[in-house]
Amino acid sequence: MIFQAGVCPPIEGGSGVLGSVFLATFMALLDMSIVNVALPAIQADLGATASGAQWVVDGYTLCLSAFMLTGGSLGDRFGRKKVFVVGLAVFTAGSAWCALAPTVELLIAGRLVQGAGASVLTPGALSLLTHAYPDPAARARMIGIWGGFGSSATVLGPLVGGLLTERFGWPALFLINLPLGTVALVLGLRGIRESACPEHAATDPLGQVLAVLGLAGLTYAVIESAQAPWSSAGVLLPLLLGLGCLAVFLVVEFRSPNPMLPVGLFRQRQFAATTAASFVLGFGSYGCFYLFSLFLQQVRGAGAAEAGLQFVPYSLAIALATVVSGRWAGRRGHRVPMIAGYAVTGAALLAMLVFRPDTSYLVVGLLFAVLGSGMGLAIAATNAAAMSAVARHRSGIAAATVNALRQVGAALGIAVLGMLVTIRGTAVLADDIGAPAARRVMASGGADGLFGAGFTAGLHLSLLVAGVATLLVAALVLVRAKSLEPAPEAAVPVGRD
Repeated sequence: MIFQAGVCPPIEGGSGVLGSVFLATFMALLDMSIVNVALPAIQADLGATASGAQWVVDGYTLCLSAFMLTGGSLGDRFGRKKVFVVGLAVFTAGSAWCALAPTVELLIAGRLVQGAGASVLTPGALSLLTHAYPDPAARARMIGIWGGFGSSATVLGPLVGGLLTERFGWPALFLINLPLGTVALVLGLRGIRESACPEHAATDPLGQVLAVLGLAGLTYAVIESAQAPWSSAGVLLPLLLGLGCLAVFLVVEFRSPNPMLPVGLFRQRQFAATTAASFVLGFGSYGCFYLFSLFLQQVRGAGAAEAGLQFVPYSLAIALATVVSGRWAGRRGHRVPMIAGYAVTGAALLAMLVFRPDTSYLVVGLLFAVLGSGMGLAIAATNAAAMSAVARHRSGIAAATVNALRQVGAALGIAVLGMLVTIRGTAVLADDIGAPAARRVMASGGADGLFGAGFTAGLHLSLLVAGVATLLVAALVLVRAKSLEPAPEAAVPVGRD
């Protein structure tokens, strides 16, 4: 049965709902982290350049963010179960494509398919949980548990990714999704009840096309700028295309009676503050995670499996802190865990400026644990705060918006922070070996310790940018603290309907 009332009634939570939702979220998040430790192996096997390897990561994140708003809206309109199951099937098929890819170009294409499928899984899961648990306190606790389970993917991602890569090769990273996806599909088809709120949903084809073109152009330009000057046609043209499409996208969304991006939601101060915070968290923390994988392997010399083990303090801390944050938010509100999460995250990023190729792992592991604790606190509290800011019948698009902006931040973070590493590293090495040789070293990732020196200098600049940005968000949340108190069931719809 599909509900079409003005305000959607709750659906009942059950093992089928939880099993499918938790497993699908686990897979989507697993594929954000599992590939990082395999990048050197993918580069060697497929002959990929540094920018090609970066696109293997960023292609997934780009599609995940670009289609997430539409995924949330489609769920509200056509049925959350139906859209969720279709997205899960597309993600699983994309995983098979990636495993069979013979070239880096086809691997990137498969990652785009994966990202498109995953774009409905996270907002769909959050929307299904919101309807299954209408009580705000119970919902906050369940979102915390769901976040902790999803974050366990970051615990297992680098570890499992390293072990599979060394024992079976990088295609095994994608083959593992086939049995997991099949189980999630069966549980979802049997256990999820259908719900929809079509009169409160919007489909916006023009906005979707503009968003995809804008994000793709901007991300492509930033990644390629590390290999070519900004004035070159290969960088300047996609940059102008991206910025132009995003500008037109905003105009279209403001004028559309049924916009893909619900601009009216941002008039609600709690929702606006949480989405801004979510974007910066993705930009700084998720962007740096990509760099940490390269630092451990290409600078410190760890193998794929060893790098996965070294990530365990970071990932385990995220999983534990996410559960704590959800319970904290359910009992005392979102304000304190949000402020604590962003403050600890920003401080940890700045403390990582001590990282050197020969830094003791005791220091590295400790700071990984501190960073993971801050991220776990921030993620769950941000999700709960966003969902409490709007009425339940807007849950799909609200969940999609806050998660989409986090993924947009992650895509741009990987691109921008990766660009800063390359530019800064090249500048440092150019004083000793000349600019042409420095560019070759930074692109190849080797050359007798020269790459390590250049990469570390670039990593420090990226950590500084990410840490300062995250601390500014903590200050913003502190200033807006009163607006982060949960509204009473957010009974009044916000924005255009």
